[in-house]
Amino acid sequence: MNKAITSREKIMQVCRNIAAEQGLSALNMRAVAGACGIALGTLYNYYSGKDELLLATVESVWMDIFHMDGSCQTDYSFPEYIRHLFGCARKGAAKYPNFLTAHSLALAGAKKDEAKSAMERNVEHIKGAMLAVLCADPGLKPEVFSAAFSQADFIDFVLDNILLLLVRGAEDCTALTELVRRVIYG
Repeated sequence: MNKAITSREKIMQVCRNIAAEQGLSALNMRAVAGACGIALGTLYNYYSGKDELLLATVESVWMDIFHMDGSCQTDYSFPEYIRHLFGCARKGAAKYPNFLTAHSLALAGAKKDEAKSAMERNVEHIKGAMLAVLCADPGLKPEVFSAAFSQADFIDFVLDNILLLLVRGAEDCTALTELVRRVIYG
C-alpha cells in the first residue's frame, strides 16, 4: 500500500513528475491528489486551486531545470560557468520536454501578476549567481564595463542567449562562451 503524500515538497515532486511525463496541461487538482494518494480536499489545504498549484509547479520546474550540482560557482571562470550552467540547464530541460516553450501558455489562465513575480524571482536568482561568478573572475578586464554597457546588461545578454539556445535545442554553447571570452578578456 502506498503511503499518502502530505508535504508541499512531496506534492511538488509529484507535480514535476506529471509535468515531465505528460506536460503541464495534464496538471489539475484531481490528478495530483490521485497521484499523491490523498483526498482532493486535502490537496486544497496546501493549494487554493489549480492556478496556485500550476504556478508553484512552474516555479519548481524552473528551479529544477537550473539546479546546479552544488559546486562552488566562483571556482569557475565566467565562460566555464556559462558552459556549466548551460549543461545543467540542458539536462534539466530534457526532463521536461517542451516546458521552456509551453509554460507561458499554461500560465495564461493563472494569476498573471503572481506568475510574473515568480518568474522574476527565478531569473533574478540565476542572474545573481552569474554576476557573482563574473565579479570573482580574476581574468576579467576592468575596463570592459561602463555606464553604457554594464555588468547587468552583459548578464541579461548572456542569459537571454542561454535560454534561446535551450529553446532551440542546441547541443552546446561554444559560440556563446567564445563570444563571452572575447568580450571580457580581450
